Amino acid sequence: MGSENSALKSYTLQEPPFTLPSGLAVFPAVLQDGKLASVFVYKRENEDKVNKAAKHLKTLRHPCLLRFLSCTVEADGIHLVTERVRPLQVALEALSPAEVCSGIYDILLALVFLHDRGRLTHNNVCLSSVFVSEDGHWKLGGMETVCTAPQATPEFLRSIQSVRDPASIPPEEMSPEFTTLPEAHGHARDVYSFGMLVESVLAVLHDQVSADLLSSFQQTLHSALLNPIPKCRPALCTLLSHDFFRNDFLEVVNFLKSLTLKSEEEKTEFFKFLLDRVSCLSEELIASRLVPLLLNQLVFAEPVAVKSFLPHLLGPKKESAQGEAPGLLPPALFRSRVIPVLLQLFEVHEEHVRLVLLSHMEAYVEHFTRDQLKKVILPQVLLGLRDSSAAIVAVTLRSLAVLVSLLGPEVVVGGERTKIFKRTAPSFAKSPGLSSEGDQFPQAVKFPINGISGVKNTPGDSESLPSDSRSEEWPDWSEPEEPGHAAGPGCSSLSAEAEPRGGGAVIGSPGADSLVIEAQSRESPLSEEPQPLPPSPPQKTCLVQGGHGPPHAEPRERPPKGPSALGLGEEFTIHVKKKPMHDPELDWFADMVPEIKPSAAFLILPDLRTEAVAPSKDEISPLTPFSSKFAAAEMAEGEAEGWGEGELNWEENSW
Repeated sequence: MGSENSALKSYTLQEPPFTLPSGLAVFPAVLQDGKLASVFVYKRENEDKVNKAAKHLKTLRHPCLLRFLSCTVEADGIHLVTERVRPLQVALEALSPAEVCSGIYDILLALVFLHDRGRLTHNNVCLSSVFVSEDGHWKLGGMETVCTAPQATPEFLRSIQSVRDPASIPPEEMSPEFTTLPEAHGHARDVYSFGMLVESVLAVLHDQVSADLLSSFQQTLHSALLNPIPKCRPALCTLLSHDFFRNDFLEVVNFLKSLTLKSEEEKTEFFKFLLDRVSCLSEELIASRLVPLLLNQLVFAEPVAVKSFLPHLLGPKKESAQGEAPGLLPPALFRSRVIPVLLQLFEVHEEHVRLVLLSHMEAYVEHFTRDQLKKVILPQVLLGLRDSSAAIVAVTLRSLAVLVSLLGPEVVVGGERTKIFKRTAPSFAKSPGLSSEGDQFPQAVKFPINGISGVKNTPGDSESLPSDSRSEEWPDWSEPEEPGHAAGPGCSSLSAEAEPRGGGAVIGSPGADSLVIEAQSRESPLSEEPQPLPPSPPQKTCLVQGGHGPPHAEPRERPPKGPSALGLGEEFTIHVKKKPMHDPELDWFADMVPEIKPSAAFLILPDLRTEAVAPSKDEISPLTPFSSKFAAAEMAEGEAEGWGEGELNWEENSW
């Protein structure tokens, strides 16, 4: 017992203990690492029995047998430390029918294991040797009475009479001619004891189980298990296939326990309909018995389980869960049963486990305490940022966003933070000066017009012009004009080619080197932004007198003056500025005013307005300045004779 003593971890006994009918006291205890345990305190004179029980518990490992932790000798007796359990006598009344049925099945499996695998008999199957663990499983204890079938002699059985329950003693042991049973029927004693245990437990299930099913099982108990003839009692393994053990809960539990032995088709079919089978069970049963079996690495590795079932288990029930998977457990039960399992799963560094946990983190994260989030969840989640898997990093970043809302950025991100993004929004309200069609340009935009750069495009300029100045931009529309033919042969049309779009007047002034043009942009929607005009080719112009042309000239139609009636050229208004005349002293022809006599073919009226256009370069010298005195003189029609031959000969003069 020295090895058990050296392996013992310190623990603390809790009150009150539970005393079994044999006088054995069972204390709840807490180990040094915080795990829960139970301590069986034997009297010192029972040291041999304790050693035998400890030996069997250490060598016989089965889920339905009591799990051994340590054994030591203390001042008040011998302490046998096991997993945390409760005596069945204490827990029986609080168990549901499904749990009772499952518990009976657990004890049946434990006895089958002892008989078939260990070639042992228990010899004390009774209510006081059965315990209920924290996960709801029934555990078979009382291992101090275990022996092989040949060792179960009348002498041995009488030696353990003090610890045996009278209800577990079969009738043949009461007769004086009782002898040792042959090895082939060594199980008969445990079969009878098991029948007595089940019969006492079934009394709790009245009015809770189907009458036909319960009646059938009770009939099997009396005719087979409780048969007074030991050789007529069947092996317990034949009872495993009874209809009493065929229910949704037991089938789910048995399938999950043997998950590694199932084929892919069986697992797909099982998890596909698992939600329907589990929904009919009680919430407490799901939480205590199924949660540990379903939240593990094996189930997380099944794609059908991850898609069809786990979303319902990884989130609690909600009053209004629109668009979300409905939970199986209420929030209180979820926190007490599921959260502890999830804390353990976060310490598992398996990729498929972490992907499932982080993918559904938003559904359950708020049920952790703040201390659990800071000390367990956050450090484990941050590990995913350094993983080489892109899927792990992506789902980790989404999980950190969820943690920020619970812990705050100071905890999740850390470090000093500054305000970088301002809380502003664009204003879509229109300014008072905007039209209903759209906004104006915010500033002057320059457009090239006919190849002339330096154009000023200022919104509102054209609107600021006085109405009378706009009306004077056009010539007198009552007089006929010839836009296409007034220039005569060799000259291009002024209105068709030299006149810019928009209806503004272009006036050629003698002596002017260039035209200074100011174009103002009218209000227009942004979608109708004015485009730059292509440059015009150089034009040939000639002198037009008084707006009159040859007899075949046609009058030009006067466009409407209103701004709303303007056509294609309403984006621009063009003004022409004249440079001042040259100094008269430098004008060599200032004193030479020719006398122009019109021909008799047409009449030149003196009150008509004249229009001067620069002559062609082929007709005059580029050094010759022009003067407005080239306008027609006021004379009668009969005086239009022209210059005489002796007055002035232009071609013979040379300088």
